[in-house]
Amino acid sequence: MSELTPCNYCTLRRIRERAKVSGVRVTVLRDAKWGLGGVNVYVHPVKVNVRKLREYDRGKYRAAWFMEVGQSCEC
Repeated sequence: MSELTPCNYCTLRRIRERAKVSGVRVTVLRDAKWGLGGVNVYVHPVKVNVRKLREYDRGKYRAAWFMEVGQSCEC
């Protein structure tokens, strides 16, 4: 990882901070099916339950994909 690139933990933290300011929710799901695994990060309105949406419908709320997210900063 480059010295100038934030780690996945910090990137997710920033996504959550922006979502809080915007009044939306962040959901992290282990539903990536591209052969690499990992987690998808969805940013969606509070009234939307991303877990109940079909995979196709979730796509419009996908904000990021991470191979893994650590338990603490790794920058």
